[in-house]
Amino acid sequence: MGAIPRDRLIYAYFVCISTSLCMFMYGYDASTFNATNSSPSWNAAFGNTLDSKGKPTVSSDTVGLVGVGYSCGAVFTGFFVAPILSDKFGRRLPMFIGALLIIGFTFVQTFSPNFTIHVLGRAGVGLGQGLMLPSGPVYMGEMAPVEIRGTMMSLWQLMYSVGAFFSYLVALFMGWHAELGDWQWRMVLILQVISPLIFLFTVWLGPESPRWLIYNGRNAEARAVLTKLRADEDVDREIEEISEYINAERANNPGAWAVYQMLFTKANMLKRLAMAIFINFSQQTTGQSSLNSYSSKIYNKIFNNQNTTNIINVVNSICGILFTLNSTIFVDRMGRVTILVIGALGMGISMLVVSIVGIITESNGTLYQTGTGIGLVSMFFVFIFFYKPSWGATVWIYTGEIFPMTVRAQAVGIASQTQNVASVALSYLFPVMLSSWGWKTFFFFMGYNFFIAAICYFFYPETKGVTLEDMDALFDGKPASVAVVHDDDVKKV
Repeated sequence: MGAIPRDRLIYAYFVCISTSLCMFMYGYDASTFNATNSSPSWNAAFGNTLDSKGKPTVSSDTVGLVGVGYSCGAVFTGFFVAPILSDKFGRRLPMFIGALLIIGFTFVQTFSPNFTIHVLGRAGVGLGQGLMLPSGPVYMGEMAPVEIRGTMMSLWQLMYSVGAFFSYLVALFMGWHAELGDWQWRMVLILQVISPLIFLFTVWLGPESPRWLIYNGRNAEARAVLTKLRADEDVDREIEEISEYINAERANNPGAWAVYQMLFTKANMLKRLAMAIFINFSQQTTGQSSLNSYSSKIYNKIFNNQNTTNIINVVNSICGILFTLNSTIFVDRMGRVTILVIGALGMGISMLVVSIVGIITESNGTLYQTGTGIGLVSMFFVFIFFYKPSWGATVWIYTGEIFPMTVRAQAVGIASQTQNVASVALSYLFPVMLSSWGWKTFFFFMGYNFFIAAICYFFYPETKGVTLEDMDALFDGKPASVAVVHDDDVKKV
């Protein structure tokens, strides 16, 4: 492979950073939920019960509806709409429409007169995110040069952390101004429109995916795109590889809906889909989803001060940015599976320590002392240190690169939206578990993290340095276009 000229490398990074604004929006949005559900002004606006101090608050099961509304919207478009749009109109259009939906429904959410409209606004934002999140990693994986694909795609998770940082920073600033009333939380929400507004313009500054162009018979345009992104001596070789791989699929294209049938009935595709679903579901079940949604309530319980909680969230998000950078450094050196295994072991150990410290200090009456609080928060930071570069960033990289072109959009859409399925379940289960089991709840996350470390170590092949066209040989030992598309059981639709 030739050395990519500096100007082309810069352009490739620009395309990936622009695409990663999708994840910035996701990080900002997810963190607004964590920041606002512990805000006194938000609870005063929508409270349906009273807390132990007689102040209005939103009950735990009602808070869960906010997360469920978002997840249901995201699952619907992520499963059924994004893959179809992505295959028919290109990778950029679903992301563009998603940004429009996020802008529109952010206004609905911000100016909602009651809790029902607020939840509908969240669901609408979920519709937008469901279009963007499956399309983004597919587009980035198809645009990035193979030798730095992991580094470029790790920007996806990095931008989540950057978005979370800005959300918590705004929440911290608003928390200092109680005189603003409802605008303490409304301002956190309304500023969410800035990043999608920027994205509406930058998304069209990047080209269409060369693999999608070749798949649709537009080889001349694909050549023009690759000329902007690759070394001159690599353009012809890559076009030849992609064309040879895709032409077999195009000749026997089973049709959009038959692709779903293929994913669930062909053993080699079902295997990869199951592997992708497992790591995406596990991404949230590591404990990340629960901490991301309810850490503010945990911190408030320990420190009994909203401003302290906001400061912790800001520091946590800064650390998240720094920790995610580890992925950009190591993912193309250490490999995907090694990072996943190390990350899961580290998270499991941190959850073990949280459980032990919480149980002991609660029993001897020292739980709410400052030193204990700092110790517990530090272990949550250790959790993030291991999570961000591994199950945060690397899951997206692995998912976006293991499927053949025929099923890539649909498979990534299904796999990535299992994150929301897990989040829905945990939105309800975690508060109940925490209420019933207390600090023993974190033993569950400890055990699950050790479990997924073993699964990845024994059953997941390494994809570092493997081209997208060579993934079939890695997983199946023969081209997927032969193994899957040339099958009489799959009918054209």
